[in-house]
Amino acid sequence: MIEFIDCSSLSISYDATGKVTISFSVVKDDTSTLSKTYTSESWGGVSFDCVLMSVGQRAMVGTGGWCEWSLSMEGVGN
Repeated sequence: MIEFIDCSSLSISYDATGKVTISFSVVKDDTSTLSKTYTSESWGGVSFDCVLMSVGQRAMVGTGGWCEWSLSMEGVGN
């Protein structure tokens, strides 16, 4: 099983209260459930604790079964 974050899709933004919104895509070699939750990650030296807000999956046409998961979450950075 192969599963990785598409780094070019990573978006991290903060609002005036310090709440962070993070979105990114995970590419996987099959359509089964993701192996990680991705809600506690570290990027750029900041650890984030988030809640998953939305998840979407779509097949990557012409790839022989690969799919892309779109994740969006909200939380705080430590």
